[in-house]
Amino acid sequence: MTTKSPYILGVDIGTGSAKTIAVTPAGQIPASRKQSYPTREPVPGYSEQDPETVLAAIIKTIRETVGEMGYPPAAIALSSAMHSLLAVDADGEPLTPVMTWADGRAEAYAAALRHTKEGRDIHRATGTPIHPMSPLCKIQWIREQQPEIFDQAACFVGIKDLFLFRCFHEFVTDYSLASCSGLFDIRTLDWYAPALKIAGITDERLPIPVETTRLLIGMDPAMAQAMGVPEGTLIMAGSSDGCLAQLGSGAVEPGHAALTIGTSGAIRVMAPQPADDPAGRIFSYVLTPEHYVCGGAMNNGGVSLQWFSKAFLPWSDYSDFLKTAFTAPPGSDGLLCLPYMLGERAPVWDSRASGAFVGMRQHHSSPHFQRALVEGICFNLLSIGEALESVTGRINEVTVSGGFTASPLWIQLMADIFRKPMLLHQDEDASALGAAMLAWHALEQVDAWQFNAAAAARVFEPDTEHSAVYKRNYTAFSMLYERLMDVNEILREK
Repeated sequence: MTTKSPYILGVDIGTGSAKTIAVTPAGQIPASRKQSYPTREPVPGYSEQDPETVLAAIIKTIRETVGEMGYPPAAIALSSAMHSLLAVDADGEPLTPVMTWADGRAEAYAAALRHTKEGRDIHRATGTPIHPMSPLCKIQWIREQQPEIFDQAACFVGIKDLFLFRCFHEFVTDYSLASCSGLFDIRTLDWYAPALKIAGITDERLPIPVETTRLLIGMDPAMAQAMGVPEGTLIMAGSSDGCLAQLGSGAVEPGHAALTIGTSGAIRVMAPQPADDPAGRIFSYVLTPEHYVCGGAMNNGGVSLQWFSKAFLPWSDYSDFLKTAFTAPPGSDGLLCLPYMLGERAPVWDSRASGAFVGMRQHHSSPHFQRALVEGICFNLLSIGEALESVTGRINEVTVSGGFTASPLWIQLMADIFRKPMLLHQDEDASALGAAMLAWHALEQVDAWQFNAAAAARVFEPDTEHSAVYKRNYTAFSMLYERLMDVNEILREK
């Protein structure tokens, strides 16, 4: 009789889809499922999702993965995109849609707070830069613009918190997602009173913060049945997708960064303490009380390619876009792109920033624009990486993950621009894998901090000839944002 290998379900609640993978203690992934869901933009700057649609996708991917395995998991471990917020009543019924990280409606509140002493103090205490993405600013917007909903709200939660409430009838959040809310003190591991005062709430209207490794038991029978698991199945509170991608990528040693490009993009390192950046460019989020993930995230990753394709190449898909882009020469014959179409987070943290193509000449064709856009995304990640190095120390190698890793040419481009080796470990979702490995760690079956450290990787070494071209273009790219600020201010005038 064949012994069934135990497995944990790693569940990543992403911006565009929910993904569930079955993970053995050795890190093998025998089964997985993915379910996409839409994002609405009813007003420019808004980014909303229907919470019930997202919850249904989570449940469906869990049920189907368990069905494929044919027997129940040892536990379920959760990962979630950061900065989501919705208001709920005391029964956990949504009063608002999910406001995703990309929602910019709180721009005015972030702008008023960002450069004040209070704003700087909040950034240092909470690790979260002042930006419309943060629940701090979103709650301010609801209080001022939707006072009836603000008064009705029993709790302000993220989408993972709502899933846990449906499972256990208690509002809880993990330290990691709390630490990217702008409301949580990352040193005392409790809600930060000055930020709560600005938001106009007390901690009674926020979930109870718990360790990311907290194992919850006593699941609602109806939820267990819907997911196809026993009622006694453990669910680990889990963490943010960025922190877990760091762990799932095996980038846990000093000098080893993790870089992800999906809808957005980010570069991060793990550190034993928060990173204090006087220039306010870097975030610091909690994974565990002994492990902080420091770095910067950008708005304009793969979503920029989607925008260009929809606007100019409606017949092109993702792979066709990249195949065409890389027919243009390195450096795009002097064409530069500042890819700030959705405003930008790191390193400028300016939701009002705008994108631009600069250096256009008659010989430039569509492939030049496509390549310049891809190069601009890489240049912006390099600017974040340089800011990170100035605070946390030199980065020697970078592990890559996310949708962009489907293109070896894009990974090579990143190596050439960063002038550092890029390591590709695996094609599965690093956040869901990190969640599962952290749960195995919580069950004392695996040392999550050693996992994947010696895993075989495909290494992309920099091409020195191409790097010289990119170094010149990056010098010009680094000037664009500030040089165009006055122009953009004029164009924004009504």
